[in-house]
Amino acid sequence: MDKLFDLVVIGAGPGGISAAVEASIAGVDNNKIVVLEKSDAHNETVRKFYKHGKRVDVDWNGIKAEFHGHLSFEQGSKEEYIKQFDDIIEKYNLRVVYNHHVYAVEKKDDGIFEIGADKELGVIRAKKVVIAIGVMGKPNKPSYKFPAKIRSVLNFNLDKVQPNEKVMIVGGGDTAGEYAYGLVDMNLGCEVTLNYRKPEITRMNPTNKEIVERYIAEGKIKSKLGVDVEDVEATEDGKVKVNFKDGTSEIYDRVVYALGGTTPTEFLQNCGIKMRDKWTAEHDPKTLETNVEGMYVVGDVVEGAQSIAVAINHGYAAALDLAKKL
Repeated sequence: MDKLFDLVVIGAGPGGISAAVEASIAGVDNNKIVVLEKSDAHNETVRKFYKHGKRVDVDWNGIKAEFHGHLSFEQGSKEEYIKQFDDIIEKYNLRVVYNHHVYAVEKKDDGIFEIGADKELGVIRAKKVVIAIGVMGKPNKPSYKFPAKIRSVLNFNLDKVQPNEKVMIVGGGDTAGEYAYGLVDMNLGCEVTLNYRKPEITRMNPTNKEIVERYIAEGKIKSKLGVDVEDVEATEDGKVKVNFKDGTSEIYDRVVYALGGTTPTEFLQNCGIKMRDKWTAEHDPKTLETNVEGMYVVGDVVEGAQSIAVAINHGYAAALDLAKKL
């Protein structure tokens, strides 16, 4: 890989794949495009945070999706969604290099970007760079410490949940809601409690909010709303004692945190990108080009957590602009 690429895309989510495909369609030599992904598969966020069989929506948060470019996807299960992107990568013969964690991008005096990674495959250089990393790469954690004895049952997704466990989901957003009612729908015999620091659910999209509130009314989900967690401690038998700020306590087999994620601000700043705030990068709203000429951002780092359709559209907009400038 000791060669100069026209385009290096960092991140193989929907925005990154869209940017690579659209650049190729716009005339960039497909042999001079490479996508670098830190995990061992594309669409890591969907694979990691969506339970098996969970629906992946085209429309999100009540907003109907309109695709601007050549790529789109059909609503379906997690597995169907992943298969659609498998087919896209194969159809357009995308070069995706997995297990390649990029830690910085530097623009040299000659205008060429050098990409640094912790698993070098040679000197990776590029004329244009698209950064397509999501906000869920690093999940938000509570401020209190996790005791070592119960760390294994303090989780950030449903992967480790066992049948018949008493589980508390912490959070008030869509992920928390989907975890709560999704766990009920898995029919594992779990007792599910949803904990949110505010007394009302306000951050979920209308569909998730309706399902959660209905499940609470039907007794399928227990609610612990309007109170935050003070801390957690281990019981003698390795369960989680949750101490709430109202002075009450409850014991659970497992606690799952769905508190959102943060953009890797340090990485973006190492690339020379100015931040608009702690969530989003400075960028041209039409082209998605950052303050670093030739470097683009797509997906969550543009406007915070957005729909998959928006990320795909970002990839299209960035690709059109960079293809013109190559």
